[in-house]
Amino acid sequence: MRLFPSRQFPATTWLIWLTGALEALLLARLVARALAARPDNPAFGLLYGITGPLVTPFLALQPDLPPFGAALEWPTLVLALLALLGGFALWHWRSRRATAMGHPASHTSVSSQG
Repeated sequence: MRLFPSRQFPATTWLIWLTGALEALLLARLVARALAARPDNPAFGLLYGITGPLVTPFLALQPDLPPFGAALEWPTLVLALLALLGGFALWHWRSRRATAMGHPASHTSVSSQG
């Protein structure tokens, strides 16, 4: 598989950054909930406010989730895994599409070796 320079594909670069940011927010939420971070703290309130709408559709996976206290949020973990798989699938699709379209950068490979 060939890896292409990111400056050749700005949309792919944005996709990688957005997926990474989403993963960081979701994993921060997962750790905060596991350590019983209270939402009345402004920093955690902001974190829960940003990630709350993303996690809400998946709350049906764990209906007995307590609103406060230490808990492992399965919906957040599932969403983090889906975001990771979705980002990888989109990256792979864009990479294949660039190769199939004969993009000039598709003929230059970037080696991961020294």
